This record gives sequence, C-alpha cells and structure tokens, in this order.
Amino acid sequence: MSSIYSFFAGSHSAATALIVDGKIHTIIEEERLTRLKSGEITRTYPDLSSQKIQELSGIGIKESDYRLVVAPSVDAYFRKLINTNYEKISHHDSHNYGCYFTSGFQEKTISISYDGGGELCVIKVFLCEQGKMTEVLRGELNDYASLAHLWGFSVAYMMKNERGENMWKLCKDEGKIVGMAPNGKYDEEIYRILESIISYENLRFKGGVNSWKTRYVINRMWELGYFSDQEKREIFSYNLQLFTETLFIKFLQDLHKLYPEYRKLALSGGLFANVKLNQKINELDWVDEIFVHPAMGDEGVPLGAAIKKAYSLGEIEVPFRLDNVYFGIQYSNDEIFQISLSYEVEREPYSVENISNKLNEGQIIGWFNGRFEYGPRALGNRSILVRATEYETHSELNKRLGRNEIMPFAPSVLKEYFKEVFYPEKSLYSAEFMTLCYSTKNEWVDKIPSVLQKTDKTARPHVVTRESNKKYYDLIESYYKISGIPLILNTSFNKHNEPIIDNPKQAFDCLQNGIIDELVIEDYVYRIKK
Repeated sequence: MSSIYSFFAGSHSAATALIVDGKIHTIIEEERLTRLKSGEITRTYPDLSSQKIQELSGIGIKESDYRLVVAPSVDAYFRKLINTNYEKISHHDSHNYGCYFTSGFQEKTISISYDGGGELCVIKVFLCEQGKMTEVLRGELNDYASLAHLWGFSVAYMMKNERGENMWKLCKDEGKIVGMAPNGKYDEEIYRILESIISYENLRFKGGVNSWKTRYVINRMWELGYFSDQEKREIFSYNLQLFTETLFIKFLQDLHKLYPEYRKLALSGGLFANVKLNQKINELDWVDEIFVHPAMGDEGVPLGAAIKKAYSLGEIEVPFRLDNVYFGIQYSNDEIFQISLSYEVEREPYSVENISNKLNEGQIIGWFNGRFEYGPRALGNRSILVRATEYETHSELNKRLGRNEIMPFAPSVLKEYFKEVFYPEKSLYSAEFMTLCYSTKNEWVDKIPSVLQKTDKTARPHVVTRESNKKYYDLIESYYKISGIPLILNTSFNKHNEPIIDNPKQAFDCLQNGIIDELVIEDYVYRIKK
C-alpha cells in the first residue's frame, strides 16, 4: 500500500490532497489558510496546505511513495515546494477520475468534465462501467468553445466601479448570476448576441474558441449599457442561464442518442458549479441519477489525480460513495478554550435541546464542528444556522454578513423528509453535497421563504443523513420536533468576500463582531459576556 500526495496550482483554486492506502486522508484548499478567496489572486501555489497536511499526517512530501502534480506548468517555485521527483496528471482526467470514482455508480455511466480550459482542453467525456473508463470525446481549447469562459467573462465585466474596474471576479462570483437569473426575462437581442459567441452542433461547441472574442463582446455590452442597472443585469442573467441550459441539454441529448443505455451522469469541472443547470440535467426523463463532484471546480483535481494513481496501483478498483467530505482540519476543546481566553466570552456545555429552542426563537447560531468541509459548500461543520420561516431573515443575514446581494440562502433538510418539501426525489446522494437545485412543493413555499429563490421558488438543499453527520442531524431533528419544520437555513460560516472559516479564532471574531448570536464549537456553546 502507499501514500500519495497530489497538488494543484494555477490561476486559482490551489489545493493539496493526501491518500493513504487507498483511503482519503486529508484535503485542504489553499484559500482556507491564506484567507484570500481563490478568485481574488492571479497565481496560487499549495504552500500552506501542503505544509499543514505534512504536519497533520506525519508523512513528509519527500518521504511519500508518490507525488502528483496537476498544473498548466511547473515553475521553479512549485518544484522547490515539492522538492523531489513527481508525476504530472492530466487536468481533465483528474476531474473525471475524481468524480466517477466517488459517484458510487457501478452501472453504465457517462462522466463529463467541462471548464474554462485545463492544459489546452475544455471538455472530456468517458464511458464508464464497473471501474473501467473509456475516453470517447476530447475538446481541445484551440478547437472547442467553452461555456465556462462565457460565464467567467460575463461575471468579470458585468459590474464595474466608476473607474471602470471589475467589481466581480471570475472563478468566484458566477453564482451571483445564477442566483438572479430567474428574476429576469427573455430578450431576443441578448440571446442572439450570445449565439454570436458560441453555437452547438454534433457534440461540438463552436465559435468563441478564442477567449478574447468573448471578452470583447461582453465588455462592449457593458459599454453600451446592457448592465447599467439591476433590472438589466437580471435580464442578461436570465438569457445567459437559458442559453447555457439550451446548448448543454442539446449536447446531452446527442450523447444519449449515441449511448442510450448509459443513464447515469458524473459531472465535474467549473461549469457544474451552476446548480440551476444541474437541476435541468437531473430533470431529464432518461437520466436515472446524476452525481456532481462536491469540489466540482479545480480544487477537486488533486483528489482526482490521487484517485487515478491509486486506481493504477490497484488500491481503488470500483466507484465508492463518500460518507462525507469532512477532510480538513479539526481542533480540540482545549485548543478552542485557549483561543477563547483572548475574548470576553462565557461558555456552557452544548445541549441539543437548548440550541434547537434558540433556533426556533430566531437566534443566529455559528456552528463549528469537527473537520472542515472540502469544496465550496458549508455542509454542517462550518455553517451559520437560523430558522428558515421568516421573510426578513434574508435581509438580516445580509446585514450581519456585510452582503447586499439577492442570492438565496440554502436549507439543510433531513433526508427522510426531503420528498415532503422538494421534488423530484432523485440524485439525493449528490444533494448531500448541495450541488443542485430542486423545485419546492406549493404547500411549503410560504413556510420556508428565506431558503427559496424569490421568483421561481427553487432551493439548493443540503440533504443531511444521520450517518454523514450525527450531531448536525440530531440538531435539525430536535428543531423539527419543536417547529414541525424538517430543515434549517444553512449558510457558510464566513464574512462576505472571505473563504469559509478554518480555525476557532475566526469563529470567535464573528461572535465578537455580532455576526452570530451564539457559537456552538465542538462540545461547548460560547456567548459574549453580559
């Protein structure tokens, strides 16, 4: 058996993963430690994450059996960080191996990766069954247009300040467009402009191969006032979302005609951060189930590369299901208490009944438990929690978090009650990682307004099982017994424009600054002394 380190570096999303004896040991995204969101900087290396994993595991990089690199290039700085020999792994192979082998799909599966371009490729498609993967399509960057480029440059050029500087960042703020798209309406002129950038035919996305064309058109739209107010931005967002869904569904339908017996989909790459697109895919009648990789962006490729290596060594043979994605850093009660001494706080032992009652009363609770999550979603280990029953909660949370956005918050829902609230009851394993939207049943719309998109009433639920996170499950179950509501609002534990928190100090800062009312952190509840 072996130890495998895997690293990703590039223009964003640097991360380090470690697999030991075919099992995932630790994965840390660099932004959690630098405290700079990956879209805010232009070149990232897995410096701090690789150091921290060596410290936690006791396995040095140089002493490990294998070292893998997924990166456009390995410069002198990166080589110095690794400090020994390494093997390069394909970017899109890493996406696909990571997604397919964590899907649990033994049946015939189509695995698709699609992003803005990794090592001169924007898309790869594999036919998979019983752990065997066969590549059937590869889209080269110089011959294949990228919908992800269109999204990246749309978000980058849509919002500018008075000096003409971009206020939103690609690889960071695309979700804002997804969130406001349902508020817009169809506009034939805008749709035709998008069609002039990218078209689709016979498994090929054509047109905007050179990203400069995409940049030029979107920037020109900004100059002509297409984004000059919120209503116009919403109209553009609606059409960009519709255009993306229309083209990609055509692509999937063509794949289905070629391979009709393949009825499960494993999806990875930045395009599938789009939870509304994932909803449309999930609702196709011929699709039995989809799985979107929990770390669908480039932060996911270190794990995929390590899985590919473990597969080649015979240490992983067939797809498996993840119990959870809590692969980050954990802190002891003693460490937490020592940090708390720097703050004017008091504590008491955690009681699930006490905190569920406070949620029912409307308090905003910081929730810090165990190892932090891998990927972009807060999944009940670094979360801010509040009841979902009040319309005013959205504006109150925005105020406390320093946000001024219309993006909806998400619910954590007990799996046993999912079908009472949302539909269709399909792809719930993927929904354990909050990767796609669902429609809400009419009788629940007015009961849980703060976790629904205000126009189309969809939600991006986090399905919670007792097996994946018992402490979190027990809290929601206790709240359900009091309120009759089998879900709570769950948003990421961080201030606006910061990564999800890593350590207790960041949690205590949020308590001290009034972002949360009380802090549940491991076995204790902390509050500001009165």
